Amino acid sequence: MAKQVKLNAKVRTVAGKGKVKQLRDQGITPGIVYGAHTKPFSITVNARELGEVLHHATGENVLVDLAVDENGKTSNRLALIQEVQHHPFADTILHVDLHEVLATEKLRTKVPVRPLGEPAGVKTGGGVLEFILRELHVECLPKDLPDVVEVNVEKLEIGQSIHVGEIVPPTGVTFLDDKGQPVFLVVAPITEEEATPAAGAPGEPEVIGAKKEEGEAAAEGEAKPAAGKTEAGKAEAKPAAGAKAESKPAAGKAEAKPAAKK
Repeated sequence: MAKQVKLNAKVRTVAGKGKVKQLRDQGITPGIVYGAHTKPFSITVNARELGEVLHHATGENVLVDLAVDENGKTSNRLALIQEVQHHPFADTILHVDLHEVLATEKLRTKVPVRPLGEPAGVKTGGGVLEFILRELHVECLPKDLPDVVEVNVEKLEIGQSIHVGEIVPPTGVTFLDDKGQPVFLVVAPITEEEATPAAGAPGEPEVIGAKKEEGEAAAEGEAKPAAGKTEAGKAEAKPAAGAKAESKPAAGKAEAKPAAKK
């Protein structure tokens, strides 16, 4: 079950990028508490204390007994750490989101799933264990929330799988994923023949050369008709030159001279 730890917090009234940065410089982490039965409100927590809580958590779900100090009055709230924003370069926490829950009301969340043991198909057959799902959606009371769901996979042979419906949920927990959804699967190892590209695969020099020769032949075939057109054009141009020769009869003016003598 998820370990419940205590975390002290104070209601935060300051806002703004500059003021929040000043809080971080003082070792204080800003955060927000959400909830179905309460309005969201801003808080601050000690950065070192929050880091210790997260460091000792055995799973992703951390259930905290949040002691909220508001103007000197402390109220306890049960909350689930929902999201933690880390600095991209420094080892510091920039912001934390918590979701308030009721001890008597079921919650829905995701829980990591982890295999136990080595599958027979991996141990003796050289197979590979594949993770189809790494998290399971669950519904339960806060006190029954598991840190992780462990599944024994030792009997799995190559080609066999474990589905959601075959996993026995922890006491008080209901799985919400489809029962036919596989979680773990053992597949056959990849052989050298499968890993080596088959002969005749695209990209062989012979195939490329053939395509190139065909392309060149087609290009030459298209070029020849073009040359033929040029020669034909020349042949057609000759009569045009002869047209000038036909205009020579105009020199027949010499034949008209006898008429001038009359």
